[in-house]
Amino acid sequence: MGSERRYIDNLNISDIPWHRMVTAYDKAEKYPEYLRILDEMKDLDEVKKAWNSISDFEHQSTLFTPAPFAVVFLVRICKKAKQTDSPAAKWLADKLSDEFGYYLEICNDAEKMEHAEPLENMSDILNDKYLLPEGFNLDPEYDEDDDEEDIIDVDEFIVSLFPEDLFYSLYYYTREILVEFFDNSKLSD
Repeated sequence: MGSERRYIDNLNISDIPWHRMVTAYDKAEKYPEYLRILDEMKDLDEVKKAWNSISDFEHQSTLFTPAPFAVVFLVRICKKAKQTDSPAAKWLADKLSDEFGYYLEICNDAEKMEHAEPLENMSDILNDKYLLPEGFNLDPEYDEDDDEEDIIDVDEFIVSLFPEDLFYSLYYYTREILVEFFDNSKLSD
């Protein structure tokens, strides 16, 4: 995991095409803003709102495309929160630690099931074929005069974005990040 570790360590929020990633309810286009609010840890209410908005990379034990990337930044934020003395930081450190335990559990469950091989690199998740087309709207507004050919079945399209190797990779790489986080947490205790 040497080259993966370097990739993760050097990953910047701006490296991720969040606007082309599917979440449980929408696209992840606002994730950079939510991550900024979480990282600043200024106002507890704002932190809670940002957390509630960004947590949609997981829903009912299903991980969506932004999951491993969001977890990279959330781990960084959690480490910072554990060293910051404020109500927002305390809440966030506790919340993230609990959620990371849950995410690790669902990733471990995925390991026990029959699955495809993961993509060779975490960065492969960002391949164009796994992302929404540029400018794609998940909630298209159309009227009855639209051509049937122009109307995209959103559910069918989303399923096509998640071939087995990609789907498993979301769990595989999220798990790798979290295992290291928990191993390092034990070392620092």
